[in-house]
Amino acid sequence: MLASSPAVYASRSSRAQIVALQSAVDMDSFWRASINLMRREMPQRSCALFSDIVDFEPTQLRYHVVAPRKADYVPAKSLSVTGPYLARHPRIESCTYAEIAAEDPQAPQRRLEQEPDPEWDDFIALAFWRKAEPHSVLAVFGPECIPPEEKAFLEHLHPMIDAGLARLRMLEQERSLSTLLQGYLQNSPEALVFFNRRGTLLYQSAHGETQFNRWNRALRRGQETAGLPAALRGAFQSGDGALRLQHPELPELSATLDTTPGGYVLRLIDAQTLGQAGELSLQALAALNKLSPSEQRVARLVVEGLRNEQIAERLCRSPRTVEFQLHNVFRKLGVGNRVQLSRLLG
Repeated sequence: MLASSPAVYASRSSRAQIVALQSAVDMDSFWRASINLMRREMPQRSCALFSDIVDFEPTQLRYHVVAPRKADYVPAKSLSVTGPYLARHPRIESCTYAEIAAEDPQAPQRRLEQEPDPEWDDFIALAFWRKAEPHSVLAVFGPECIPPEEKAFLEHLHPMIDAGLARLRMLEQERSLSTLLQGYLQNSPEALVFFNRRGTLLYQSAHGETQFNRWNRALRRGQETAGLPAALRGAFQSGDGALRLQHPELPELSATLDTTPGGYVLRLIDAQTLGQAGELSLQALAALNKLSPSEQRVARLVVEGLRNEQIAERLCRSPRTVEFQLHNVFRKLGVGNRVQLSRLLG
């Protein structure tokens, strides 16, 4: 902790901001904690965070200016001063403007070109790396030379900020992956329902929700034990996780429960509408994923050779609704008739 280093001092409130910085769930909350920390420990300093750096140029900029000389002042959005120095010193954790200028005589001129009326006389940049290129740079500026104790304080913060940024990247990857998987599963031709190890519902595809409800609604009085909730509770309590069920009233509908590393996946199979996804080609799966779950069912029944009236009867819909959905299927898949649709879905 900061108190263990005699050369670096941080107040109790600043330590709380460091905790907030390390536990931030997004870049906005991370930046707010950074600004609060600067205000407490270095109130005369301004700061800027360059992030999402590609080829030593940032695509995102956040900044805090203490007392701008101009009301409309915006700090430089480029790393033209710091970038070349970082490229020559890969994985260096910090550098000052004085160090950059001492090695690069052109650095002062580049600084004037990007800021004709410089707001700051000195700065220190903390670099956070992804292999040979930084992914983020935190620059702290001052109207005068940054004293050694402030430089030591910032260098002491480097691993804490680095850990906070790494956590944010991990959270962003998890959110992106979750969004991607949910979007894919939502349009999946399979009826899938996911549970964690405790049996709590995590996610269900649109078709999974439909078939789950259909299973339970079709049961007669006295068949409650054949309902999915009761059957699943028994499988979860036993810890076995292996379950194979056939619906007592709908011979075309069956269910399988299997164990996965994170919990359980329930798969409901309607032999009359979807068949098993393993029977479909990759081309057919890609085509079906462009359709809504109800459109998928109509498309598969067309492939089976059913007429609109038969499809309407099978799905308990009006022929006009089926005709409308089939029109949408043709439009989304770029086909003109039932023969072309059947060829596409194989």
